[in-house]
Amino acid sequence: MSGPGQAVILLAGAGSRLGVYTERIPKCMVEVAGAPLLPRLLAQLENLGVSEAILVVGYKAEVIKAAVGESHGQLAITYVTNEEWETTNNVVSLNLVVDSLKGDFFLLEGDLFFAEGMLDRLAGRNAMAVDRYRRGMDGTVVTVSYTGQVKRFYLKETPGRPPDESLIFKTVNAYSLARDSFITAVAPRLDRLISRGESHVYYEQAFAEAVEADELRFEAVRFSEGEWCEIDTADDLQRARNRFGD
Repeated sequence: MSGPGQAVILLAGAGSRLGVYTERIPKCMVEVAGAPLLPRLLAQLENLGVSEAILVVGYKAEVIKAAVGESHGQLAITYVTNEEWETTNNVVSLNLVVDSLKGDFFLLEGDLFFAEGMLDRLAGRNAMAVDRYRRGMDGTVVTVSYTGQVKRFYLKETPGRPPDESLIFKTVNAYSLARDSFITAVAPRLDRLISRGESHVYYEQAFAEAVEADELRFEAVRFSEGEWCEIDTADDLQRARNRFGD
């Protein structure tokens, strides 16, 4: 089964939690294992046969454009600018690319590091990467059925999160999406959230609503510690460098 032909990478945020590391560069350009995050991710997507990467930029967009240019090997690069990156969240960034989607696509965030071969496991399905929840993990979690299907999203503010931590999984913020499912179930919800003035929320809110309405079904693909890293803070960056090399 062939994988998605496009990838959407969300890069607009300032990465302020990384402190001095993002004073001059966006966080997708910090280095782990001897290379900046974004070029490494683009190389992995090119190796998967992805033909176009749509980069949603905002903070320090000129740094990204200077480093990446209009192509990365055989991978064509398209830039979409979130002009309101300082006052909005990634629900707006994702909504900006809806009209640019031509087929199935990867959805990724620009602060992710993946060991080689990990993204291959997401290709070709309505799938999302998850990891076993560990104490101290932040952000959205999900529950998963015994058949491997995502049952429910729990954002930070979602009530009723299961107290048994063995039953929940951390979202990795890496998805493979069928365009038809996305356009039907997710895009209208993104638009409604923004129309209601909720431009400060995460796009996962739209996913959560679509899954709860049984209009979108994700297969949970298990990633594990040592195979990926989200770099949100200076501590995250140091852990990634210790684990994967500097």
